Amino acid sequence: MHHEEYLSSAARSTLRPIVIRGEGEHIESLTSYIGRLAWHHSVKPSLLIRSLMDPGKSAGFLNHEIATSFNSLTPKTAAIVESVATQAGLASHLVAAMTFVHLHDQIDHSARGFIRKTKQWCPVCYHEDHSNGGQYDRLAWSLQGVSHCVKHRCKLRDYCQHCLKAQPYLSTKCKVGFCHHCEQSLTESVLSKRADVDCKESEVYSSLVLGIVDQANAETESLESILRQIAYMFSAEGIPRFAEFLKMDRHCVERWMTGETKPALKSVQRVCGKLKVPWADVLMRRMSASEIIESNKRSRSKIQWARRELDSERELRVVDGEILHDDQPCARKVRSAAAIERIDRYLDQIISGKVKPYSRAKIASTLGVSSGYLESLFGQKVKTISEIYKKYLDDLSVSRTELLKAEIYVSLQMVYEDGEAPSWSNVGVYLSEDLQKRFSMTEIARIRKEAIPDVFSGRYQASAQKAKRKLGLVK
Repeated sequence: MHHEEYLSSAARSTLRPIVIRGEGEHIESLTSYIGRLAWHHSVKPSLLIRSLMDPGKSAGFLNHEIATSFNSLTPKTAAIVESVATQAGLASHLVAAMTFVHLHDQIDHSARGFIRKTKQWCPVCYHEDHSNGGQYDRLAWSLQGVSHCVKHRCKLRDYCQHCLKAQPYLSTKCKVGFCHHCEQSLTESVLSKRADVDCKESEVYSSLVLGIVDQANAETESLESILRQIAYMFSAEGIPRFAEFLKMDRHCVERWMTGETKPALKSVQRVCGKLKVPWADVLMRRMSASEIIESNKRSRSKIQWARRELDSERELRVVDGEILHDDQPCARKVRSAAAIERIDRYLDQIISGKVKPYSRAKIASTLGVSSGYLESLFGQKVKTISEIYKKYLDDLSVSRTELLKAEIYVSLQMVYEDGEAPSWSNVGVYLSEDLQKRFSMTEIARIRKEAIPDVFSGRYQASAQKAKRKLGLVK
């Protein structure tokens, strides 16, 4: 029975729990578990989610956003895990095993490019599940980087073989393993075997699935701790030289190591590619910092990995905030120092009034650098220029207003002398086209409204006549 009275007929704190299917890399996804839980209670998944799991969600949420909220690593996913654990009477770590919450403290919390928006499946797995007691979706299938079944070496399907339509993660019409649109079985599909090379990327991404583990014995070394240890083993100077080796922004790497931000998945892959270590093993904490360092020591020269002590008697030169140890800086350092000197001269010219002031974003764009980089090197000068630019805008606004007001007063005076009413059509006849292009209709209307009482008052006309007599315009 599919109605709300079934859920509200009796006061209960939990639903009847069902067994989580699969283990290890083949564990069930949370969306699949909620779908089976709903049909086990004879309730549509959409009703179960809107009533107990995540109230207030629309029907479109089930089609487009449910996987990025339920199977992912976002803060929303952690809240859903706690809600499902409470309602289904399961331990939190069991529900969390059906998601990627274990990567929450490792990489960027957003699910951009991490979770697929549409469902994909392996027809052979569905066929085997049907004979083993029930079909379910694997958590690894929801990853963007997984395109093949690591068990059967075949390409995953993402549309129905009968109606050729994509499938939502949760269907409100039928159970897992059947098409949401035509309700035909999804086990009937044309399979194409792939070589091991084609399945290698899918195996790497599938290894991100943690499965059910003992949380007390889980590895606790974070990614930021690993990067920090590698950076200071790579060079005695730490982050600057490590960032230069990675060819990445120094400030970005610093924010990763302090925990201020988390690296995106692509950034982790890039860093691990430079270090020549498997990125999935680093994320899943299957490799420690010491193992990564030892691995790179064998592939790199000992001189590069040795701690370089600073010579106190040696004169050090600083370029772009970094200490240079070589007698002659490299070409890139020379170019960087020349660029900084050019920026410094340009800012001095703005402060001295030789160059027209602009906003900090415009200055940074003109110089070909970011606003943050500009502020980090010349913070005080940028602050001074911002104050100069603000005063410049205020003066410009006053001068524009005075110009418009003078034109409006002349036009109203001419209308007064013609004996016409100060309507917009009469005043606009005496305004130049250039003025109407430079100022908005709102500005002109505002000034006209303020000027009408002045121009049409007796005192103003008396002073105007007096001024004209002095100039000899009237007798």
